[in-house]
Amino acid sequence: MVLLALTVFWGSAFLFTELALQSFPPALLVAVRIAIALAVLLLVLYWSGTGLPRPGRKWIPILIMATLGTILPFNLIAWAQRYIDSGLTAILMAVMPLFVVTLSHYFIPGERLSGLRIAGFLVGFAGVFQVIGPDLAGLQAGRMETWGMLAVLVASLSYAAGSIYTRRCGHGNPIPLAAGMLLIATAVTLPASIPSVSAITWPPKPDALMAIAVLGVICTAFSTILFFRLVQGPGPTFLSLVNYLVPAWAVLAGALVLGESIERAALTGLALILTGIAISEGGQRVMLKIQDRRLARVAASPELAMEDAT
Repeated sequence: MVLLALTVFWGSAFLFTELALQSFPPALLVAVRIAIALAVLLLVLYWSGTGLPRPGRKWIPILIMATLGTILPFNLIAWAQRYIDSGLTAILMAVMPLFVVTLSHYFIPGERLSGLRIAGFLVGFAGVFQVIGPDLAGLQAGRMETWGMLAVLVASLSYAAGSIYTRRCGHGNPIPLAAGMLLIATAVTLPASIPSVSAITWPPKPDALMAIAVLGVICTAFSTILFFRLVQGPGPTFLSLVNYLVPAWAVLAGALVLGESIERAALTGLALILTGIAISEGGQRVMLKIQDRRLARVAASPELAMEDAT
């Protein structure tokens, strides 16, 4: 049930961003969304009797995580969705796990790029090229749709880098950490959004006001709490199912609510991206299980160990 809720919350973020952009410029949308989420998490901290991390050097990694995991991707995605549909944004964001696998090879000890992971990466990025390749010529022509798609890919890479950095920093109480990240993100994005206030459509549409509230409370604050609940409960393996469910839900929501039409090339690209993730993640797990069983058999059978040695 938690996995389904997280899928709906994350997958709907693209839809609500599209609605909020009807009245709010991207920079202001992001700043208000983050500020609302911060207020919710501060209330959670108060009710739980905990507080923000203590002042000191611990805030340096929180600053980096806030930049990579919130400030950059939120702004890039909001800007991109001025030019591309929510469903297409979700399809391109689906490539994030492949970035994680690749970066892990260089920055996480023991996470090596196996043949299956390389194959999954190639298949996944064949899907990306299927989606964005025909439009690459539009870069020189200044087509904003093409730049929007590239911005989403950079946002996906930023999310992946933030995930890797968080893993390297170790574990801690997740809610104070998330609140600290949102506090820094609010301190950065609110002042930066002031020049864009004049671009608000007055009066703001009710749908836009509702959407920006949902983005802050549900898609950011509650999703963060559910995310850590899944990590601490069923674990990352179970959580990886979100990689397959979120883009599918986002495409469906965009089609049903906004009437977006997804071209066949984009759906083919999504299928290739998800296949690449399955090869990279699922294939690697299968190989590890086979190796574990082999080692168990060797440990239980001296004869088999001697046979392997020869």
